[in-house]
Amino acid sequence: MRNITAVAGRNTFINCRVIGYPYYSIKWYKEGLLLPDNHRQVVYENGTLKLSDVQKVLDEGAYLCSVLIQPQIFISQTVYVQVKVPPLIQPFDFPPTSIGKLMYIACVVSSGDMPIHITWRKDGQEVAPSSGVNIETKEYMSSLQIGKVSLKHNGNYTCIASNDAATVSSERQLTVTVPPQFVVQPNNQDGIYGKAGVLNCSVDGYPPPKVMWKHAKGTGNPQQYHPVPLTGRIQIMGNGSLLIRHVLEEDRGYYLCQASNGVGSDISKSMVLTVKSESDLQPGPRVHILIHTPGRKLP
Repeated sequence: MRNITAVAGRNTFINCRVIGYPYYSIKWYKEGLLLPDNHRQVVYENGTLKLSDVQKVLDEGAYLCSVLIQPQIFISQTVYVQVKVPPLIQPFDFPPTSIGKLMYIACVVSSGDMPIHITWRKDGQEVAPSSGVNIETKEYMSSLQIGKVSLKHNGNYTCIASNDAATVSSERQLTVTVPPQFVVQPNNQDGIYGKAGVLNCSVDGYPPPKVMWKHAKGTGNPQQYHPVPLTGRIQIMGNGSLLIRHVLEEDRGYYLCQASNGVGSDISKSMVLTVKSESDLQPGPRVHILIHTPGRKLP
């Protein structure tokens, strides 16, 4: 019989084939002990020996298959089982981080036969040296370092450890957060009664910020803001701006654009909406002034 290589933690089967002889029984021995001698060993009627959840210390060694072909006559063969231990990666996770910070994470292999080869992948691809990610690898550990975290570092990172026994991996997600910031700030503007108007406000950040609009009536200092009721007439657009389909007199006053995404502090900016009629915007009649100079004839 050929020697067998088994992988720790898995099941393995050892066959004892008898060809050309009628036989009475097949028995297995290890170190002189008749098998099975524990719950992980099973000997089937056809002579196959099953080792469940193979363990290096307990299961590695020589196994003797003894076949009774006639009364008091045995034939036997020995097979050596070598147990190889696959890598075991310790659990790791990326801590919460935000843009511009330093990131360091270690992938540690706590057990496994040497040599062990450790590599990293991002979103299924090799980590490019130009990505700003530095990788340092030793015999049983590989560290991933990012000097200044940016949005391009968002993604799934996989630590892969391999040896002669097996290849294992562990994947974790790195999420880089960015506090909300204004792309377009609201400014005071006029609205025309009965016409559509857009109060501009655009924000950026990660996760994408949520925008809320508030309204304080009146033209003096705002006393108290209330959430803008979102109806068919008033809606928040995809970019965060406020759409008023038909501007009414009641829409005049202070508006506050407020954004939050759970990162850092909320941001807000106020503006004043003045409601005017179309006639307020029409130019008045032209006035011609004639200046009469003595001694000069008027045209």
